[in-house]
Amino acid sequence: MPANFGGFAVRLMTWNVWGRFGDRWREREDAIVAVVRSLQPDLVAVQEAWSTPETTQADVLGARLGLHAAFAKSRMPTDADPEVELGLAVLSRWPLAAVQRHHVRGETVALHIEPAAPGPRVDFVTTCLDWEEDHAEQRMAQAKVLDELVRDLTTRDGLVVLAGDLNAPPDHPEISLLTERMTDCWSGRADAGHTYSSGNPYLGHGEWIEDHRIDYILATHRDPHRLQVLDAGIRGLTEDNGLPPSDHYAVFADVALG
Repeated sequence: MPANFGGFAVRLMTWNVWGRFGDRWREREDAIVAVVRSLQPDLVAVQEAWSTPETTQADVLGARLGLHAAFAKSRMPTDADPEVELGLAVLSRWPLAAVQRHHVRGETVALHIEPAAPGPRVDFVTTCLDWEEDHAEQRMAQAKVLDELVRDLTTRDGLVVLAGDLNAPPDHPEISLLTERMTDCWSGRADAGHTYSSGNPYLGHGEWIEDHRIDYILATHRDPHRLQVLDAGIRGLTEDNGLPPSDHYAVFADVALG
């Protein structure tokens, strides 16, 4: 949590945690818990969270971290185990005052929560857009739905956050559409912030989004002059005994309303 700021400040985080893929998913999950615990975020957006008929990764992570949790199935890569499904999760330091599942396109949804946080209202939304290279049209259609959702939420006097795996680099039109209305919390940093990196041993070779920033924390407010980004960074590089805990790196940002 950001300290010594004269206003409302919140630490946000997003991470595509790669479901149960690979042969180290249990060790990776332990490392994911350790990374989140070390950052002490207030709100966490999770993509490719797993679910089984018995439980969800949202519930497991929430219990281990002492955070409130919500889960929603959404379009994701398919697990080899037919009983395992993937989706979106949100973890919150505060109880969840409201949880909504918004239809985006096809089987893709956005998970939207309102935490019972002290101070101004917070609307926290996560999603995962289509990842295929030839799905640019679908991603743009999904981005338009999200843009409309953000527009509606911004009419309220609170912080609106869209955090997730948007599967497109910052210069692509679907991202530009969203950043016309929202602040990209990574903007202005010298580091390119590649969250899908060829340096990650879990990546396949020659993927079209390789060596790009595709995971975002976007924020806005009805009065954009009140919004400040205090810090941002990347985690999840080597915390699993020298290996990354996922095929994506995690992003965090400290955001404040002055």
